[in-house]
Amino acid sequence: MSRKIPYVILLAFLAALFPHFGEAGGNIGKKVLIVHSYDRNFTWTADIHDALERMLSRHQIELRTVFMDTNVNRVKGDEARLTAAGRVAAETMRNFKPDVVIASDDDAQQYFAAQFAGNSSAPAFVFCGVNQDPAQYGYPAVNVTGVVEKLAWGESLKLLRRLRPDIRKILVLLDSRPSSLAAISSMRSSTPADIEAEWIIVDTYENWRQILSSSGSTHDALAILNYHNLTDAAGQIVPDHEVMRWTRENMILPSVGFFDYTVADGALCGVIQTGFEHGTLAGGMALRILNGERVVDIPSVSTTQGLTMLNMKMARKLRIDIPEGLLQEATALVE
Repeated sequence: MSRKIPYVILLAFLAALFPHFGEAGGNIGKKVLIVHSYDRNFTWTADIHDALERMLSRHQIELRTVFMDTNVNRVKGDEARLTAAGRVAAETMRNFKPDVVIASDDDAQQYFAAQFAGNSSAPAFVFCGVNQDPAQYGYPAVNVTGVVEKLAWGESLKLLRRLRPDIRKILVLLDSRPSSLAAISSMRSSTPADIEAEWIIVDTYENWRQILSSSGSTHDALAILNYHNLTDAAGQIVPDHEVMRWTRENMILPSVGFFDYTVADGALCGVIQTGFEHGTLAGGMALRILNGERVVDIPSVSTTQGLTMLNMKMARKLRIDIPEGLLQEATALVE
């Protein structure tokens, strides 16, 4: 199977959960502005964007996109650049005059979209990929709805323990982006009583490798949250595929991931969410608004169902036998 979950499988899954998610009234001919927190090379962002283009382009909607590149500016600690990126998005909105704005991930909310929440003269907004409590940004509002990102932590632990029932101590690795840190609280509160979890925030690629190298003597399993802002000795971001290449080659513990790309790149398993899922749901909401539905009548949703994904290569490396029943349950297998 390909590296990511095929789009047609995901569409069928979403259609079953949300029967009206993709309905549209034909040739709409209106404007949608898409504002992404991160850059086009970030897999999560690329998948959201691809899904939005698939959903919206066939309706002859005029699209315009802003990539705020905040992952790079956060590493540099440049708050002025983050604020400036938000101003660029706002200026683009004023000039483009969209009917709907789709804002993905938290930085696009913090530095751009939140200032327009509840403003009746502003366009309708649809958010996706939001980790923080949406209330922090004033959502939902008369002109704002969207998709909340919620990690399937408990479900992923259950999946992992179906493969290794003796797991008791798990190490959770994450970078220091706000979207990563936002997940810790909910993860802590939903950790089973018989699991001892330790969260370690990692900023550098060297530290990541050191921790992974010693984890086998201290823990039974790993949870890989985010690793996209790790820097090298020169302070440059190490490409995520390089981080996971080293990780899968050197990892000796069973691991769980929470996104399709994490399992595809080397984690053993996960009840995952995808950028395609967020983009498809957000695109469906935008179409409903363009077709005349009021924003207040479209409730925000949380992607809590999740898709079961298994990495067969890693299972073979770790000599883990996957039960036939679990293979049948899985939405996607990495071969």
